[in-house]
Amino acid sequence: MSYRGMVIGLLWLLAPAVWASEPAKQQDQSSRVENNTFISMDNPTIRVKVNKKFEYVGSVPFIIDNESAGNRYIFVRAAADKHIRQMFIIQQEGFLPSSNDTYKYRITTPDTLGNSKYQHSVIFEDNEATIREEPGREADVTQQFLTAHGYVLEPELVMSRFARPVDSLRRHEIIFFCFENLSSYRQELADFSPNAASQAKESIKQKVDHNCRSIFRVKD
Repeated sequence: MSYRGMVIGLLWLLAPAVWASEPAKQQDQSSRVENNTFISMDNPTIRVKVNKKFEYVGSVPFIIDNESAGNRYIFVRAAADKHIRQMFIIQQEGFLPSSNDTYKYRITTPDTLGNSKYQHSVIFEDNEATIREEPGREADVTQQFLTAHGYVLEPELVMSRFARPVDSLRRHEIIFFCFENLSSYRQELADFSPNAASQAKESIKQKVDHNCRSIFRVKD
């Protein structure tokens, strides 16, 4: 087994015990959530206040190709049967000491949150396909985490995403994700050509992005 496989295997061995605990007890990392507010004192120093309609489920660790690792802080708005209607994720990530890599992307479609500019995009997402293509990575561990907590996440999603490197060396980043079900707009991925724009597609993106901005507020 590869070293990466051993690390992922160890994470999943420990995961049930971690996930079974209350969210307030999951704060082994320096960041934490208090009263629906995400608080980080480093990489970056930031507070993110999340709408009270969203429930904080907890945090889940991840590792990517034995190069970078981090935590996802997951908030959901769900029906009584735990069918997720909307989801908000804060992702803190950084390269491991063994890696010399950096976050090289540039902010070409900027959006300002708090005092900082973020790379912003809105996309349609096939979550099941992403998990098949990237087993053990963020989408996969998030799906398993939600399932372990009894939540149901639809596979066809619309996502508004904000990302930025947070340190001068570009070794750490923070990402905000807002997800909604495509079915909420009475559409399926099969209704749209993957590479073609359409008025209906753009309208859905605009609505999801508009809704996203009412979910959280950034103070840095």
